[in-house]
Amino acid sequence: MVRKSKYEGATCLDPRAALLLLLLVTVVVFAQQSLYLEFALVTVLVGLFLCCGLFKNGLIFMLGFGFLLVLQYYIFPIAPQIFADFFAILTSYARKVFPCIMVGMLIVKTIPMRYLILAMRKWHFPQKLIIPLSVTLCYFPVIREEIGHIRDAMKLRKVSGAAKAEAILVPLIFSAANTAEELGAAAVTRGIENPAPKTSVIELRFRLRDYICIAVGLIFVLAVFWLKRGAI
Repeated sequence: MVRKSKYEGATCLDPRAALLLLLLVTVVVFAQQSLYLEFALVTVLVGLFLCCGLFKNGLIFMLGFGFLLVLQYYIFPIAPQIFADFFAILTSYARKVFPCIMVGMLIVKTIPMRYLILAMRKWHFPQKLIIPLSVTLCYFPVIREEIGHIRDAMKLRKVSGAAKAEAILVPLIFSAANTAEELGAAAVTRGIENPAPKTSVIELRFRLRDYICIAVGLIFVLAVFWLKRGAI
């Protein structure tokens, strides 16, 4: 009998549906040139954040996208030419990758690493991709926790001013190197390099919400190509 995990009752997506959604969103953002379609895509993704219970993240992304639009269409036209030329390209590219960042954040926030690894194995991803990706995604949360410990230590020692930069960077560099070695050793200890077929107590299955998200992604892809065809 398969043990049901906490994930089964959550509102997040199946890892395979999330990866497929990331692929579809990437196709849309780099193929479309319509502001309305881009705005609609971001709105749908914000709604997905709200459905997954990530209200704070959804609000931050919505405000961030609005800020980029205000910069590009209201601030830059009246700003000095040098300022506009320098930041306009950065803002444009930031808008392009914004939906991809949103889906990536959704994956990181709602899908545990073991589910993501299982999904990639079910889709027969090569081990050379699974191993570095799993170690990398585990690396950043550990580093973020380490930064919090360093800040707490600086508060106790009352470090201030320019000394803060040195007090953060020096221990962080050594901690980053040690963390990378520890995570790599932990992954090897768990048998991630073992070529034998893996078994798991986790059951991945597509649900209605997964099919809806994939269908909406396909609709956006079809809309992009339909707009392109109409523009020819």
